Amino acid sequence: MTTRAGALAALLFGFALLIAPRLITSSIAVSSNTLAASVKGRIEIIPSASRKSSSSNDASGVVVWLSSLESGAARASRSRRKMIQKGKRFTPHILAVEVGTEVDFPNEDPFFHNVFSIYDGRRFDLGLYASGESRPVNFPRPGVSYIFCNIHPQMSAAIIAVNTPYYSVSSSQGLFAMDSVVSGRYQLQVWHERSTAEHLESLTRTVEVNSTTLDLGVIKVSEEGYIQTLHRNKYGQDYDLNRNKPAYRKP
Repeated sequence: MTTRAGALAALLFGFALLIAPRLITSSIAVSSNTLAASVKGRIEIIPSASRKSSSSNDASGVVVWLSSLESGAARASRSRRKMIQKGKRFTPHILAVEVGTEVDFPNEDPFFHNVFSIYDGRRFDLGLYASGESRPVNFPRPGVSYIFCNIHPQMSAAIIAVNTPYYSVSSSQGLFAMDSVVSGRYQLQVWHERSTAEHLESLTRTVEVNSTTLDLGVIKVSEEGYIQTLHRNKYGQDYDLNRNKPAYRKP
């Protein structure tokens, strides 16, 4: 019995020695390939002359993203996102997603909505649907999709689809952060709904990520030159304000 036990112990020890180097090598390879950093910064909004009298210091809703300039950039899994309709508002007002992400549009109001987008980006029309219902939209390519409701003209939002897993939307204090960014060279891009395309293009630059933390400092985003225009309904016509009445409420 003792001899059998000794032989079994020797066999198990030999097997452990056989697989141990493979496990250690795999661990080292994973840690070297996942060397990543936290990239952060702060947005400062420079208001236009017409808005300088405003006391609001809200710097939220600015999208910042990093696009790899090298091959083999890490990809994150795409989770479903959500843009809620409640109180005749879209929440969040600004949503950034990676290309290929599916976004749900649940109706949490006690009346019908008709979500649509006919501008740049992803064009779609979800039709009328009632309270408690939800409909999904996939965003298969990069671009800015302006989101509206065909019944309620005051409802607007934007979904920015980017071809990278490294993106962030600034907080009301202007803070943004992107975690687990793999070391390498990236193109930094910025989007703000009240900035001109020319100004946003001027903010584009190349950054090098090669440490555990990269602070991009303050990025000044100007609203000068932006002109707000009223949008039309999905038929390209002005809204009929008389349509927003009890007949559209869920029975």
